[in-house]
Amino acid sequence: MLLIKSSKPGQILIKFLRVMSRIVFLSGLLAWIAILALSLYAYQLFQVIPAKEALGFPQVRSHAQTINITRSINSQQSNQGQWTHLKDVNRDLLYAIVLSEDSTFFNHKGVNYDALAIVITDNIKTREWHSGASTISQRTAKNLYLNNSQSFSRKLQEILITYRLEDTLTKNEILELFLNVVEFGPELYGIANACTYYFNKSPADINAAEGAYLALLMHSPRKYHYTLFQNNNGSPALMKKHQRILREMQFKGLINISQYNHYKEWRYEKPQ
Repeated sequence: MLLIKSSKPGQILIKFLRVMSRIVFLSGLLAWIAILALSLYAYQLFQVIPAKEALGFPQVRSHAQTINITRSINSQQSNQGQWTHLKDVNRDLLYAIVLSEDSTFFNHKGVNYDALAIVITDNIKTREWHSGASTISQRTAKNLYLNNSQSFSRKLQEILITYRLEDTLTKNEILELFLNVVEFGPELYGIANACTYYFNKSPADINAAEGAYLALLMHSPRKYHYTLFQNNNGSPALMKKHQRILREMQFKGLINISQYNHYKEWRYEKPQ
């Protein structure tokens, strides 16, 4: 009887050890599966991210020019493959776009985390993924290397490419790339094409009011091409934004008070 009683604790211990070994095995298996899944996700994530060595300005500009030529086929672009240097863009046009699209462009490191946090919070609340809060650097990264899909993975890829661009290029180089690949209307890409199409002018001849108008189009180029350009029907909110851009330019000393008062009365007229 004593032997039988003494064997019960031993049997319980053996069963316990067997259960624990199974738990450890399953835990280890799940951990390895998780590691493998994360590795595959990271591999796919980094597949589209260009190497730092490929992000010199001449290489990126060549890549951007190739994109422009491809886009110009069956499009409204009149200057196919033409590249506009930053020095050939009127200062008022430059700052109208920067102040409208990314007022802290020359100060941040590529990503506006405060604005990004707000967008992510809204996405969590609505349980839907909506892009937004993208800086000029991020939009340049997207236009050059990514598609228009909206997902967490694509946003993460955009941020990673942005960091590499910011680490390799100057702010002026990023801005030049942005102005040459950004969309201003249906199949209408690049600042030179936009200035020709909307004003029959070169980027060097665009004033602050015209620059603010182009900045409005950039927010939703296809939608506002229809309302602002084709129907010449700007909503009160859009007109207030146009005034705000000019007011901020005057506040920062980019235009004087006389110019500001003159541009406040500006209204778009299609070129003859």
